[in-house]
Amino acid sequence: MFKILLINMMLSLSIMAQTFNFTELRYSDAIGKTIELHGEITFVKDGLSINYPKTKRVLKYSGDTLVYEVDKQEVELGLMQQMQIKNYFDMLILLHSGDESALNEMFELEKKDAMMMLRAKGSIKDYITKIELLKQNKQLDFVKLFLTNNDTIMITIDEKIR
Repeated sequence: MFKILLINMMLSLSIMAQTFNFTELRYSDAIGKTIELHGEITFVKDGLSINYPKTKRVLKYSGDTLVYEVDKQEVELGLMQQMQIKNYFDMLILLHSGDESALNEMFELEKKDAMMMLRAKGSIKDYITKIELLKQNKQLDFVKLFLTNNDTIMITIDEKIR
């Protein structure tokens, strides 16, 4: 009986999950350098997971639990670092979902065709100034975050896997 329940849970997760290959460009103003990463992101009902195969890093976020693994070994993160990653992941989940009422609470929205500009308001202004995103056919194509420390993070969806 337990096996049947477990199989049903796994099937329902895979049906609800959306997985994409992506390219991430992180510009650090402090060092004046851009880092390019390639990975796989999976959005599930209450979270996401990101796998960076070349660096053997995996981040899994579900509910309020964050797990960070390097080479299949769990790595302990500091409380502040956990909080920053969770906030970032919550933002990605929200942008992926496209929940405009929730977005309106945190941002001033400006739409131009498929492109959307989100200007931060409230406490989120402490770390994000604005976000640009492009959605086509209700599918997220790219997100660019402009951080208050002049860093930027751009995620481009390369292809949907499943």
